Amino acid sequence: MTATSTVDRAAVSAAAEARRRKHRRRVIGFWVSIVAMLLVIATAVVLSIGFNNSWWVKSNPVASHDQIAPDGSSVFTQAGIDYYTRTGVVRLTMTSARPSASELGLPESGTKHVDFLVPLAVTATGTREVGFTDVDGLDLITSGGKLTAVELRPNASYAQMLGQVRALAPKVGWSADVVAQFEANLVADRQKNHGDKFTATIGPAAATGIRVSATLSGDASSPPTLVIRLDAAR
Repeated sequence: MTATSTVDRAAVSAAAEARRRKHRRRVIGFWVSIVAMLLVIATAVVLSIGFNNSWWVKSNPVASHDQIAPDGSSVFTQAGIDYYTRTGVVRLTMTSARPSASELGLPESGTKHVDFLVPLAVTATGTREVGFTDVDGLDLITSGGKLTAVELRPNASYAQMLGQVRALAPKVGWSADVVAQFEANLVADRQKNHGDKFTATIGPAAATGIRVSATLSGDASSPPTLVIRLDAAR
């Protein structure tokens, strides 16, 4: 056998082996893609079944024990946040019978700020309810193991903030005269400070069993801020 024949046969054998390897890779690749596709489909089916059975898609979801306090108040753990984000309403009890701070997922004493993923309604209950809409977040203030106050800061213009105070007045017990004096105090404080800054507070009034006050302030370097404060019954 000549050297040339040996080389030719080796080349043919190598080419055949290369074709076999290429074929095996194609077959393996085909089955891997089939298995991957089946896994994706199975995962989608499982997730779809789970989501369709979830309270996230139910019109009237029922809260689990860790999502609301025993009296129905919202709690501020992640589970509670998930629940009130779904329902669209944060519920606060401000009577002397309100839950403990720990039942609400709050520190014994301190302040917890909560930003909402979407604007929500907030309902605070004393002897009567006080409701707020399109709330972006709030501060929850605790002391002695109880919720003692809640503060809301609406995101609005100065004129809109004045409008919110006027609209809130009859609900919480601020009289027309008290509102007029509040607005006069804002003008007077601005004049006293040569237009550089101003602040005035209205309330508190407790017509709902919750002591409600509001402070509007601002200065030349920052937008005005309205802080609505709800103090719980002692």
